[in-house]
Amino acid sequence: MYVGVHILMIVGTMVEISSSQIVNLEYWMGNLPDQLKDVPLIYLAIPGSHDSMTYGINRSSELAPDAEPVLHRLFPLFRGTIIRWTVTQSLTTMQQLLIGIRYLDLRLATKTGSSDFYFTHGLYANEISGALNEVKEFVDSHPGEVVILDFQHFYGFTAEDHQTLMRLLLNMYRHRLVPRHIDVRSVTLNTLYRLRQQVVVVYRHQSVYATNEFWQPQTMPSPWPQRERPLSLLAFLEGLKRHPGMGFVHQAVLTPTPQFIVLRFRSTLRDKCAVPVKNEVLPKLREFTPGPPLASQNTSLAPVNVVIADFVELDDAIFSRTIIELNSKLLRNTDIVYHNG
Repeated sequence: MYVGVHILMIVGTMVEISSSQIVNLEYWMGNLPDQLKDVPLIYLAIPGSHDSMTYGINRSSELAPDAEPVLHRLFPLFRGTIIRWTVTQSLTTMQQLLIGIRYLDLRLATKTGSSDFYFTHGLYANEISGALNEVKEFVDSHPGEVVILDFQHFYGFTAEDHQTLMRLLLNMYRHRLVPRHIDVRSVTLNTLYRLRQQVVVVYRHQSVYATNEFWQPQTMPSPWPQRERPLSLLAFLEGLKRHPGMGFVHQAVLTPTPQFIVLRFRSTLRDKCAVPVKNEVLPKLREFTPGPPLASQNTSLAPVNVVIADFVELDDAIFSRTIIELNSKLLRNTDIVYHNG
């Protein structure tokens, strides 16, 4: 039996996280109260970015293997419009990390004539090594912070490509990797700090079963809302359920249909999707709570773990601030009692 942390019961107390402890987004994990550093990582509220690497898409980007077939006909004529509705983030990897983002949503593709791997979202973004090195630089200089790299999709990958990518990740992060655990509830910020482990790699492909250094996809389900209206998205998020022994990703993002884009082709995904989420969905997310799914909770909402959004810098990073502040609920009305098992 492993020695770890289990949540047994919850009793009332009144403890607050002061604003000074959460205002420094660059170091927010390291600045959490000691009690929360013993809470399983999957029970903390963690802000993340959706399609994290699309900031690398520009007017010289070409269609990638994940592009919808119709784009091959439209791209030459509507390049600018397609780019405006493809880019979901404007900040670089390091800039996202500095404003508190601790989960990165990664989609990769191969490219004909190149042995490198590229980030993608219908169009090719940057080659991956620069961004992955920024993550390494960040964790090396921020020992109290943990970053989750979720490799969501792989386009044009062969079995050999997967082996090459996994070797790259193993060589780059080495001892910083948080290995797969039988029970992820044993993974806390305090245990990771003692072990100097700071990078969780979720690898959503069967190749992950070949190594113990990466987390399997079922460890952190990430259901896609596929909604284009804020109220419909909110209803989806409010209806989610999660397993108490797994992490979870709430995708607070709108997905525009082709018709939606055609009717707004002069606009951008930022203005018509990200801003409405910030204005109409994010305030409702303040009603959500992190922690374990327990029958005794006075809410039917699935507790949040990772929450992701587009254009995470909007309004002075209000998204990151809102999600991080949810962790105060773990202390404000509850005292979490632990034991070793």
